[in-house]
Amino acid sequence: MAAFGLLALAVTIPLGPEAAIGGAVVLLLACLLAVRDTTAPVFTWTNMAVCLALLVWFVPIKTYSLPVDLPFNLEPYRLFLFLLVFAWLIGLLAGRSHLSAGGQAYPLILLSAVLFATQIVNFDELNAGSTEPEALKSLSYFLSFIIVFLLVTSTLDSMAAIDKLVRALVVGGAIVAVTALYDSRFTYNVFEHLHQWIPVLEYVPREVDAVRGGRLRVFGSAQHPIALGVALLMVVPLAIYSAGRAATIFRSRVWVLAAIVSAAGALATVSRTTVVMIITMVVVALILRGSAVVRFAPLLILFPVVVHFLTPGALGGIYKSFFPEEGLVTSLEGRAGEGGSGRLADLGPGLEIWSESPLVGTGIAEQTIPSEAAPGVADASAVELIFDNQYLNTVVTTGLLGFVAVVWFVWGSVVKLARAARRRVGQASDLMVACCVSAAGFGASMALFDAFYFVQCTLFFFMIVAIGLRARELTPPSGDLRVV
Repeated sequence: MAAFGLLALAVTIPLGPEAAIGGAVVLLLACLLAVRDTTAPVFTWTNMAVCLALLVWFVPIKTYSLPVDLPFNLEPYRLFLFLLVFAWLIGLLAGRSHLSAGGQAYPLILLSAVLFATQIVNFDELNAGSTEPEALKSLSYFLSFIIVFLLVTSTLDSMAAIDKLVRALVVGGAIVAVTALYDSRFTYNVFEHLHQWIPVLEYVPREVDAVRGGRLRVFGSAQHPIALGVALLMVVPLAIYSAGRAATIFRSRVWVLAAIVSAAGALATVSRTTVVMIITMVVVALILRGSAVVRFAPLLILFPVVVHFLTPGALGGIYKSFFPEEGLVTSLEGRAGEGGSGRLADLGPGLEIWSESPLVGTGIAEQTIPSEAAPGVADASAVELIFDNQYLNTVVTTGLLGFVAVVWFVWGSVVKLARAARRRVGQASDLMVACCVSAAGFGASMALFDAFYFVQCTLFFFMIVAIGLRARELTPPSGDLRVV
């Protein structure tokens, strides 16, 4: 660690005094961690998973990168993930680590094979007119999801370790939600100013449509308001699970507060997707834990009042988005001369493009597909069709095989977690229900936005599914017991 700190300082000194200060801080922290590790283990897989989760929460992906000259942007989370993978592979070779897919090996193998196949088949088209290896860059983003999943399922070795990662996800989400609520009130996004405090980070401004229904659509540390809403809602069931596991009433109420704040922060994005996601999550929760959900009914009734207090006007903005002046169906069908279209307007052009390469698709590259048939656009050849539907996007970019693999993994995980939760009791059952509810909500949201393009929320989805499936592996079923 001391050597790593010295390396950080040496790299930042040529970048100027501000960057050198950042390198000196890294050196100091590295030395402190090294000293701490002599008395208590610091560099454990659990702690590293926690650091990865917090890094993804607090450093916006595709907004900040490190000042290193490479064919791709070296983002902090990718560097950290690379170091974890390197250590994990060394452990595998030395026989100190193991590989587990949590019971989802077959869909992951199919998905990985399709990803490589579609990028190889479409390599020339994806890289045409670009100075960067777009095919490889897009493939690396998608493979990072699978790698994070495998790291969690292969390295967390106890329910205590899993609980620590769950709490980190909830705490990170609650902090981001608080900043989102602050942003909705005072129009100041703290995550747009990290480079002012950490000079070593290179800043790339995000282009986001920040207004809907007269309301500011906050996006916090995410790439888009919808992605932020999805990420925050996924940690709500985990916060409720943590409340049930709390040792004291005070701590339980703190976790409940984190759940409320996270849900309010999600609604502050003024996104229709969050409403659909909430409905899906409530339905799944009723199926798996009907009596418990009914006991929370008074809180659900008061929740809109709390949301209105925390972010005035957000609920009105969501209502206007569902009932626009031109009508909801018209807004979903319209294109208005833009590459991004209403979701229903994507179906025809999307299926037409898919028919050209039905098995392995057109390849993944920034999730956009050139369209030659964009109605209402004067120069159709210049339009890139952006699908606001991950299932349709998957069909077009990875073909029928990729679609099968994605549905198999996403909804197969939901089914596995639901079945496992019914055959267990106590902590493990509650955790699997929470993960199942989160995964089902993400699966529903995929029909309403191109989810895999937004790295943060997708990484959290793979991480949460891995947590649930790892708990399933660590706890044997309790006979034929059914939990109601």
